[in-house]
Amino acid sequence: MKKLHRALLAATAILVLNSASVLAADLNNGSIKDDGGYVPQTSSRPALFYVRGDFTASHNDFGSLSEAPNYNFFGAGIGNSRAWGGGLGMYFSPSVRGDLTVDWGNAASVSGSANNSLGSAQGQFGVKHLVGLANLYYDFDTRTRFTPYLGVGLGFARNTTTAGDGSAICTACGSPPATATIVTDGATKTNAAGALMAGFSAKLVDRVSLDAGYRFLYTGDARTSDMAVTYNPAAPSAPATLPKMSVNDMYAHQFRVGLRVDLR
Repeated sequence: MKKLHRALLAATAILVLNSASVLAADLNNGSIKDDGGYVPQTSSRPALFYVRGDFTASHNDFGSLSEAPNYNFFGAGIGNSRAWGGGLGMYFSPSVRGDLTVDWGNAASVSGSANNSLGSAQGQFGVKHLVGLANLYYDFDTRTRFTPYLGVGLGFARNTTTAGDGSAICTACGSPPATATIVTDGATKTNAAGALMAGFSAKLVDRVSLDAGYRFLYTGDARTSDMAVTYNPAAPSAPATLPKMSVNDMYAHQFRVGLRVDLR
């Protein structure tokens, strides 16, 4: 995911530089015509601040599911999820705006299977996110009710796993092989997060706009607590606990829709 990190940083730098040039032009309050006359530039957005509320549907994925040092899971997957969010924003110019957003949602189900020289195992648990981002957008002025935009966001993701369970077969524990049940509690890990966005806003009534679009969101890693193992029959040579399971390099393709309300 190093290439993804570099792409996010590059996109952020490009948009910030472009936004800065647009903002500097806007600060001139107009342009000087050839005949020397001064033409003031009027703003299509008289409001300075706005609030927003959003609903998000996420198609989630990740790089790998592991239980170091014993297992790398194959056939691992994560389910879809939903999130709700809100934020406070500011218009810096007719084309540049930014906001601070927070999103939270339900847990997505994670599952996978693994095997090695000790035996085989499978497990499942849930993972949910609390994501806070500082976002910057460039709005393309179409002089209509529809305004396309591009955006980038940087911030944090607080990833929390829910309690989970699973099973294992320890072929190295003796004959017959020992079967086991696995129980793990949740844990929380905080990571850097980044987003790339594209969408549009459509003015519904004065001061109220529909905001809809796509967001690619990177949320990093999540982990469970250590896993407690109960064997049947008893396997004295087998460990009573196994290391935590880790979901690595999580990301999501998201569709978002919500409302923005300008504040005067």
